[in-house]
Amino acid sequence: MSRLRFWGAGTLLVLAPLLVFALGPRAARRTVDASLRLSPAALRSVLLDHRRDVDRGFEEALAEGQGRPRGDLVDRLQGEVERAPRLSRDRVPFASVAHSFGRMAGLVWLLNDPFLENAEPALRDVEGDYARYVERKLPLLVLSFDGWKSPPLTGDLAGYFGQRALSARRYREALKTCYYPEGKRVSSETFDDRSNAFGVAQAALSHAASDIAKVWARVWGTMGGDLSAAPFGGPPAPDDPGPEGARP
Repeated sequence: MSRLRFWGAGTLLVLAPLLVFALGPRAARRTVDASLRLSPAALRSVLLDHRRDVDRGFEEALAEGQGRPRGDLVDRLQGEVERAPRLSRDRVPFASVAHSFGRMAGLVWLLNDPFLENAEPALRDVEGDYARYVERKLPLLVLSFDGWKSPPLTGDLAGYFGQRALSARRYREALKTCYYPEGKRVSSETFDDRSNAFGVAQAALSHAASDIAKVWARVWGTMGGDLSAAPFGGPPAPDDPGPEGARP
């Protein structure tokens, strides 16, 4: 796993105030920033030129996708993955394409939420507290890039994000031990930086940043975009399945 310290820059995303996200709005912004820095240079350049459209798409996807099941989010993501190249072929203004890339990022963010499809009332009760914890610890978190081929995002999206679901279940169990160490709930104020809660935040944000970058690069490649000048060797070409990698 390649380690890269990602620091967000710029204005925070303006998220709808009634929405609650398990990892917090500043964490969302930093994740998108990280994904841009991982992207091929040509893609990064055009998305930065249309950053407002990317952010608008991101916010829309969060608002529309919050609380929906994993399968529905994957279907919505597949729709955006197919829609962006179609927009490009139709020669619409790139602002619309950037908006679609933003929607992809928002859906991937939701798919990496450790609380997605959480059915335990005890854990639903701590989501807001955990979001505040992640926001407090954000300057200390070091995000790691999975690597373009570990595993490659070349198969179906449902299979790829199904593996992420396995991680999410482990993360919820880890958080449960943090919040209920002796069967009674405690506050995240009691956690130290060696806690499972800290590790879950780093892993979830790292996976989200990696997955957004992989989805973007895959779509950009199918659009005939230049995949060169990306960190860590760059993504595989659309027709290159790459070797089998470790599970995410």
